[in-house]
Amino acid sequence: MYGVPKDLDLSRFRGDSLIQIAIGEFQIQFHFGSRSSIAVEGDWELKDQSGKLIDRDMENSARESYHIHHLLGRTVLTTKLDPPKSISLHFDNGMTLTILDSSNQFESFSVQPGNIIV
Repeated sequence: MYGVPKDLDLSRFRGDSLIQIAIGEFQIQFHFGSRSSIAVEGDWELKDQSGKLIDRDMENSARESYHIHHLLGRTVLTTKLDPPKSISLHFDNGMTLTILDSSNQFESFSVQPGNIIV
């Protein structure tokens, strides 16, 4: 599937807490308490409550440290679709995680359960 579908249902994440972030060489995974997850192979960005970019996808060798850990234990208040470009999760600490469909050739992210691939 290419592009974020306009009918992608993100309701499973509202009210759920982020309990684990798994960082791999080519993927970052976000695991929620309800056993839902998002695996990201493409671009993502984290903004603070003022909209300032505080973390994003980049080469591990170019990174001094991650700041994505600020979302651990936080609850998703709202979600937003911006088809065909991105999805966003807004957390109770005011931060927003945006996951982008950044490739026309390859998978950018997947949502489980449901095996939804974007």
